[in-house]
Amino acid sequence: MLIKNLFFKRAGKIQAFMITRLQADEIAERVMLTSGPYSFDITRQHGMICLAPFCMAVWLPQKQADMADLQFSKIEFINEDTLNARIWVSLIEQIQTEHGVLLLYKILKVGNYQLSILHRLVFFGYLLRAKNNTYHHREVISALYSYPRSIIIVSYRDADYCNIFPMDIHSYIEAEGLYLLGLRTTNITLDKILEAKKVVICDTSNVDIDTVYNLGKHSSKVPTPVGQLSFGVSNSEMFGFPVPEFSGWYKEVEIVHHQKMGYHMLLLGKVVNKRVIRQNPASLYHVGFLQAQQGNYKSMEGLF
Repeated sequence: MLIKNLFFKRAGKIQAFMITRLQADEIAERVMLTSGPYSFDITRQHGMICLAPFCMAVWLPQKQADMADLQFSKIEFINEDTLNARIWVSLIEQIQTEHGVLLLYKILKVGNYQLSILHRLVFFGYLLRAKNNTYHHREVISALYSYPRSIIIVSYRDADYCNIFPMDIHSYIEAEGLYLLGLRTTNITLDKILEAKKVVICDTSNVDIDTVYNLGKHSSKVPTPVGQLSFGVSNSEMFGFPVPEFSGWYKEVEIVHHQKMGYHMLLLGKVVNKRVIRQNPASLYHVGFLQAQQGNYKSMEGLF
């Protein structure tokens, strides 16, 4: 407790990331991909796709993809002129899309630069230490969450089964109308989604943290019945999947490609219908602990 108070007096609970509520245009950080002499802004065009091994996806318009040798690149997380984190990556595969290229990268190493070297050593090596992960694992997670990651709700239903659960390993490539989802291979719902090739994605604009986290705790083998949830639902327009009443928007997505990346399965889905329920909703986001300490985000838990 003494060490924690000495280095992070106002931080409250020490954890990998904090939780805030944001509108998309309130995110201050930018993300840049650099390969050789070329740098591209990928702020709204990147995402995590697997945590074991650590992998990322980056989408580039065709013109940019043709400019550079993208086999080895670095990805930098920046706030104005301040470098917060850097990730070095190597190319696994390229997937051609209608207007560009989706690049699947394996993370090689990372650097975190928030606060001081001593702050980072204390945080990664002492305050955040755990038997179930390594120092490297903690560094990578911190770097990845140097950019706020929104929490979405995934909804699936068929005649005999229904599951509604949260996740933050995803990204939306607006220029292509593509959703990228990284689902755990142990999630029972995954096989059902792959068979049906459809899913509904919802935001978390008007819901408390406990409700969202409780959705993540129930078993995918026997999910909580819709009628026993603490919130009401309506049906999506095309698929008839449940949409939580707290959502400000939802997107109905057809799965067009999938491949196993490791512990997670990467799903690529084409948005076939979207509905805005409330204008300019603000969703829940995860922000890396170190990034939160030097940022201006308001915690949902009163921690920063």
